[in-house]
Amino acid sequence: MLKTALVLSGGAARGIAHLGVLRHLDGETFPVHMILGTSMGAIIGALYAHHGSVAIVEEKIHTFVHSAIFRETLSLAVDENSALPSASSLFDRFAQQLRKSYLYTRLVTRSSLIPEDDYWKLLTGLVPDIRIEDLPTPFGAVTLDILTGDEVVLTSGSLIKALGASASIPGMGPPVRYRGRLLVDGGWIDNVPCLPARRLGAHFVLAVDTSSEVADMHPLPSCALEYALRSSEASRMALNKLRLQHADTVVRPHVSHIRWSDFHLFEQILQAGHEAWVAAASFIKKTYRSYRINPLRRLRAALRARFLPYGLPLVFV
Repeated sequence: MLKTALVLSGGAARGIAHLGVLRHLDGETFPVHMILGTSMGAIIGALYAHHGSVAIVEEKIHTFVHSAIFRETLSLAVDENSALPSASSLFDRFAQQLRKSYLYTRLVTRSSLIPEDDYWKLLTGLVPDIRIEDLPTPFGAVTLDILTGDEVVLTSGSLIKALGASASIPGMGPPVRYRGRLLVDGGWIDNVPCLPARRLGAHFVLAVDTSSEVADMHPLPSCALEYALRSSEASRMALNKLRLQHADTVVRPHVSHIRWSDFHLFEQILQAGHEAWVAAASFIKKTYRSYRINPLRRLRAALRARFLPYGLPLVFV
């Protein structure tokens, strides 16, 4: 049997584009035998695996990102005024600088900008309290163990713990202690987990990548910390491109210009996912058919998954 994996990348607000792609997968002829995701991709993928309907998932995500508790929690991690045009007066510019300085102070005096209790309260309103192995569709959430450097793929145990770890942006959300590990957002090690999907037996890997590009990161750094963060992001994005080489087909919504916190652009981002699928659908279907009718392609995929060197520690839990 030809096993298909759907791999959904991280990207925070940009990950809403996954919903635009899932709208089409709901009506397609090829089945999805497993779903792997990182960060926002893990959340949307898990909800889709649980409900089996993109309409339900879309409604839940839309309600969630427009809720008062989400907006309040997000405000703890982002200076919303930084999205505004340049301040028109000296007083406004001074006030903006004070807000930025306040955020920097919190960054160096706390383990996360979002308090742990607030973080779990937020997730509890969205994620069902079930075990991963009870999902109708096999699922894995990718995380990074900051104690060992391992890429940890959670395929069993508490779903809410797994998603909380996979989506905990370092510095923004709290690191998650789970099964003797200290876990954070998997986007820092594997934003598009295609090879883990192969290791779990997938022959055909369809990836949806909502990553950003370095050139689209604005504004330019204005201090030493921002230069360090931008350099770190550039390295992470380069790693992301290497990971994508192991997908059979990739859907790339045009969302790299969207900031990670732009959840208010829900409809625009969702539409980008729809348009990306329409542009890629013909190639995806053609490639999938070739895998289905050619057993040698499936055999090569299986051998590649088994013997291809991964290059980094990979642990399934």
